[in-house]
Amino acid sequence: MLSFKKKTQPVERKPQKSQLLILQQTEEAALTQLERNSKGLILSGISAGLDIGFSVLLMSVVLAAFTGIFPHPVVKFIVGNMYPIGFIFVVLGRSELFTEHTTLAILPVLQRLSSIKKLLRLWVIVYFSNIFGGLIFALILSYFARTLHFFQAPALNEIADDFVKYSWLTKLLSAALAGWLMGLLAWLVAASRETISQIVVIFIITGAIGIAGLPHCIVGNIEVASSMFTGHVSFDQYVSFLVPVTLGNIIGGVFFVSILKFNHTMNSGVEKEVELVEEK
Repeated sequence: MLSFKKKTQPVERKPQKSQLLILQQTEEAALTQLERNSKGLILSGISAGLDIGFSVLLMSVVLAAFTGIFPHPVVKFIVGNMYPIGFIFVVLGRSELFTEHTTLAILPVLQRLSSIKKLLRLWVIVYFSNIFGGLIFALILSYFARTLHFFQAPALNEIADDFVKYSWLTKLLSAALAGWLMGLLAWLVAASRETISQIVVIFIITGAIGIAGLPHCIVGNIEVASSMFTGHVSFDQYVSFLVPVTLGNIIGGVFFVSILKFNHTMNSGVEKEVELVEEK
């Protein structure tokens, strides 16, 4: 009796993106944002500041629900895993998040495709739009803490206390680590081909930031401002948190990722590849 075996077609695997392709795609995305009109940037920035607040909301809910039920390290781990939710909303939704642009937007400047003036304009608009959107969400959270049952003000205050208690230098250096990770996030998301892989990258990197307790200026703005609106944190503590954390995020993203990745890519044997691309 004859038997026939069905031939299976080999699954084609897409090759990984080259360093040069990732650099080109990030530069193109950054150039688009650098040339975008102010109104569009403001609206997108406010949207990002609002959307990322869901990380703080879910962290507060989980902290309130599990404190006293599980050991503190377990609660901290679960709370840290809520941190990526807002970032997934923002990054996949293509809203303008400040810490992404501290990494990506400097690349066209390094290539002399854009000016420092345009870079600073983008940073200022996106940063203050994110802060404004975050303050609105912080007001909403502080209201919920007094009126709804799923979390109370002590949960917001506990999250804020983890950041305001440190010295100025500690905030700066820990924020530089967070900025470094956010820069890697922007680079690796650009390197990913599928939405699922992008979600995994976002979850791993921002989850590491959340579990490690590293400060992020946009999320931290909501974390500390929420506690400020409940009367637990003073305005001076809020400002003394936001300033060093913002500077640290910029330093970490710009130096450890943008400048190093740019120079590494341009000095790792891709010069010939660049010439071939330009000739085509």
